[in-house]
Amino acid sequence: MKVSLKTIKILTAALLLTALLFGSFGCVRHTHIVMESRRIGDFFCSVYEDGTVDITAWSGTDEELRIPSKLDGLSVVGFGMKTFDSFEHLKAVYIPGTVTSLPAKLFNACPNLEKIYIPASVKSIGQNVIFNCPNLNTVLYGGTQAQWDEIYVGAVPWTDNYDLINSEIVYEYKMQ
Repeated sequence: MKVSLKTIKILTAALLLTALLFGSFGCVRHTHIVMESRRIGDFFCSVYEDGTVDITAWSGTDEELRIPSKLDGLSVVGFGMKTFDSFEHLKAVYIPGTVTSLPAKLFNACPNLEKIYIPASVKSIGQNVIFNCPNLNTVLYGGTQAQWDEIYVGAVPWTDNYDLINSEIVYEYKMQ
């Protein structure tokens, strides 16, 4: 079967449009093949063929969660939507520098969440990344204000990420 140049151009344009659309929702990661789902400690993960993982759920009870950059030697590169859903005990979360994007509603209905550390490696933040977390008051950011201002934050920042953008942002925070 012979494929015309016009058909190739149309298919290429469709693929590029699809990539742009998915990227605009803060979901820039999912281009890899999931090899297996695995529980590693308190984390449930999707393991990719390139030796990386996305954390898709958590079963812990810590008030302060320091997410490791590696789980079983696999680099943590992302999260699933609502990974941290309805954790009343969670007060502080530290995201590792191996993560480049945060999906929609990553933290959903965590009423006692007060602070979150976001590394400078994060380049996009999905809609309502921190949703229905009324006590969030501090965002510790690893980069500068100029870097923060370049992050894509949801579709309608003033409403979609209300809890996030109405928190105090501490720039150039160094993890201890």
